[in-house]
Order: sequence, then structure tokens, then C-alpha cells
Amino acid sequence: MPAPARYRTLLAASLTTLFALAALPSCASTSSRTVSILGAGVMNDPSNKSLRFDILKFGLATFCSEMLKGGAPLKFGDDEPVVGRFFAESCDSQVLDDDAHKSFVVQYTGKGYAWTNVTQRLGFTSRGVVEYATDFQLRDGAMYVYFRPRLIDGAAFQTTLVESPLAQGGMAIAGVNPNQLGKHIVESQLRRGFTVIRKDSSGSTDFALGIIPAGEEPFKPFQVKRTEKQILANERTEVHIGQQDYVGAFEVTDSNQALYLTVAVDGAPNADLLVVDKLTGDKLLDSYLHAAGGASLPSPGLLDDTANQKGGLWQRFVNVEPGRYYLVVDNSAKLGKTAPDTSTKDDAAAKVDYLVLVGDRP
Repeated sequence: MPAPARYRTLLAASLTTLFALAALPSCASTSSRTVSILGAGVMNDPSNKSLRFDILKFGLATFCSEMLKGGAPLKFGDDEPVVGRFFAESCDSQVLDDDAHKSFVVQYTGKGYAWTNVTQRLGFTSRGVVEYATDFQLRDGAMYVYFRPRLIDGAAFQTTLVESPLAQGGMAIAGVNPNQLGKHIVESQLRRGFTVIRKDSSGSTDFALGIIPAGEEPFKPFQVKRTEKQILANERTEVHIGQQDYVGAFEVTDSNQALYLTVAVDGAPNADLLVVDKLTGDKLLDSYLHAAGGASLPSPGLLDDTANQKGGLWQRFVNVEPGRYYLVVDNSAKLGKTAPDTSTKDDAAAKVDYLVLVGDRP
């Protein structure tokens, strides 16, 4: 039977304003935690003008490399929690350096997921071409190179999952195309551009989505003072009830290495944390992109533990062999040792700060 006109009107309005509402500042705290390890660096001389082209080449050489290594976080704002991931499957880039163009062009294909309060999880595939204009600024001994989107062309999007049954029926009633909603998510991320920050003579470079004002740092929940370990991730994610987040896959190239994990949980009593190899993680991810609810682990992970909100900082290490690994953050009943309370209608999203490093085994 057709839905009442009032229902159709409210649903259409909800879908139309979905992304405007999602872009509003989150109530999640942007406070930082400090983790002291060991290490140091020396500042570059910013008067070295050749750095401009060096960093441009870094953007060319590194952007696709970084995109293909693991999932790029999807956010509605620079200081907002991660709401999904995009996993590039192909990426090609080139620098256009002539009188007509001073730009950086990226062509990509990939897949991913994102969560909204109307659709719940969207699984998708996407492809497109983006041209970025580049410029730079020097501030406090650092160089900030900006890649601002000039043209987004041919962005194609195909949904593999709309998790909410209400949204599935509602979008059909309201005449809303879920592919257009998903395309909006992907394009909104592309429009944020990205920033490369070169800070010291050792070649230390920070790569961040979004435009970071000169003199500022990309938001990181943990302030790592000094470290001899390599920082693989320092982010904040928000995992709703029945959802998971696939962080990585992180690459370990040397023998006798360990992954060092630091996690803080807020908003929910706990979050399950698993470390799995890439083959296992890819199987989980494929299931997650096509089926509602969390994915189930076909074999034991290298780590299966729980971080509690009241337990303070959760810290562990996992000895690993050369290879690639995912950190899976779980707020469902499908993985881990705990299950969220679904007896109420409250969506107690787990807000999870995580720091992942790789270094010599202890």
C-alpha cells in the first residue's frame, strides 16, 4: 500500500538534508592524548626553493602508493571522526607542468563503505578522475604544499549495499537514487583536497586529507612526542552498533617486527580489537561491503582483545612477520569477545582513538 503523503514528504526532506546535517560539527571531543616514545629530528631550511618541486614529486610518487596500501578514511570534516573507508584498487597520476596547467591529475577505481544515520552502512564501488591545482606556503620552518581540486570528472558510483531496510523502501518511494547519495559522499571527500607538509631534513613528511592551514598540524588524537618506531596510523573513528571498521592494511617489510597498538574508547562501554593478515581481512571486507551486519572471522586472528571505556589507555603489541595487516575495530556481535547492547534504541557508537606503530620486537 502506498505510504502516506506526510511520510513521503518527511522522508524526502530527510534524505535531501542528510549530508548538510552530517557536515555539522560532531559532539565528539577533539582533545588529544600524549604518548611519549623516543626520537628526534632537524628542521629543513625552507629557503631551499627546490623543495617545492621535490614535494610536488612526492605527491606524484606517494599519493597513489599510499592510496593503494590501505583504506583512505572518509570524513565529513577535518576534525570529524572517520565514518568509512575507500580502498583504491587502481590509481594513476601525473603532473601537468606547462603554461596552461600547473596541476596534478589522479585517475582511480576502488571500493568502500560509509555510514549515515539514514542509510546506515553504504557499500560501494567508485571510479573517477580528479585534477588538483597546487600551491605552497612556508611557515615556522615547514613547507605546506596544497592540492586543491580544480576538476572532478567522470565520478561514477555503484552501491553494493544499503543496509537500512527503511532507507531501501524510503528511497524508492521518494524517488531518490542511492547511487547519487553515495556519489555525493565520495565527491565531498575529493573536494577536500589534501596537504603535504615537509618538516625536517630527514625527509619527514606529513600527508593529510583536507587543506591544513600553514602553521597548523593535521588533527591527531595522540600527540607522539618522540619515537624511533614508524607511525602507521593516528586517527579517530566512530563505529556504530552492528558496524566494523577496517584500518589498514599496514605494510611490515622487515623481520623481527611488532605492531604496537594504543587505543582509547569513548561513547560505548567497549570495542573489540582484532589484528588479522591481509588475506583474512580482504575476505572480511568483501563480505562487509555486500551484506548487512558485521562480517564473521573465518579463522582466529593474531590478536583478539577488548578495549574498555573505563580501563584507560589500552596498549598491546603483536609480533608479526613481513606482510600486510588490518586492525579491525568491532562494535557488533559477529567478532571479538563482546557484543553491544541492542535492547534499547540508543545507538551507542564507539568513538575509538587509535595509534598504530611498527618497530623492533621487545
